[in-house]
Amino acid sequence: MVELLGVLLAGCVAGLAWLAWRLARAVRRLLPGPRPLRAAPIRLARHRLRHADQRAAELTAEIERLRVALRAARSAPKPAPAGRDRFQEAKRAFALRFHPDRITARAAERMVRIAMFKEHWAELRRIERE
Repeated sequence: MVELLGVLLAGCVAGLAWLAWRLARAVRRLLPGPRPLRAAPIRLARHRLRHADQRAAELTAEIERLRVALRAARSAPKPAPAGRDRFQEAKRAFALRFHPDRITARAAERMVRIAMFKEHWAELRRIERE
């Protein structure tokens, strides 16, 4: 009987060892392990390193080209759009002050002012078209 208990005990220990081994294997599969190095990123880094000097030279040339363009833009004469704006302001002020609808004078004076406004307005429109 003692022998039978020894055999049963040995079987239980072997079974427990087998279960522990399976459990450890399952846990190893679930946990992320060390990944092998990939060759592609290393190749890409080597390629970038080889061509870094060429890229630096290209970027330096582009920076210099942009500096020259900036200097040229800063030294170029600026267009004067303000002249047209000032002309439009003057034309508007003239119309508000001398337009025939705003005249409160007698008939004879009114006719003279209308004629003067038309003459000046025609000249302003001619200047504007040029």
